[in-house]
Amino acid sequence: MAYGPSKNRSRSQNEVREPNLIPIMNLFIVIIPMLMTIMVTVHLAMIEITLPTESAAGGGGGDDAQEQLEDLPKVITLALLPDRFEIMVEGIDDIISIPQLSTGTYDYFTLDENIARLKENNENQGTIDLLPDPTVKFDTLLRSIDICKSNNFPNIKYLTSLTKYYKAK
Repeated sequence: MAYGPSKNRSRSQNEVREPNLIPIMNLFIVIIPMLMTIMVTVHLAMIEITLPTESAAGGGGGDDAQEQLEDLPKVITLALLPDRFEIMVEGIDDIISIPQLSTGTYDYFTLDENIARLKENNENQGTIDLLPDPTVKFDTLLRSIDICKSNNFPNIKYLTSLTKYYKAK
């Protein structure tokens, strides 16, 4: 059974049709504000750098350079070992070793005294490197971090011990 021609077909092709504005309105009302909320904005930060100027005496080296090298912070590393604490300071060959009081009992009081003394000697230092042994308990790690932070070392940098795995033949 055949049906008659549709109303749209019966219209002449020369008639001007009104444009469908709904997709364009959706674009402006919905899609563009959504894209603007998703958009990542770039934040610029300005860092003020003052470069050293040459001294009036001449070459620019000498005492000023030596004083600047002394002001640089030294790397301080606190190693948490199963039987002791060890504190190493860059440029100093002596390692401060703090043994356990008894098996499983660390000497936090002596650690606190040594960290405080290091802070007095290195006032411009704000970072301490922490090297925990994998067998040290989590409580020991947290208490050591608390001691470092209470002695004005707000930045704790975690180091990991090198672990190598070998395939058995």
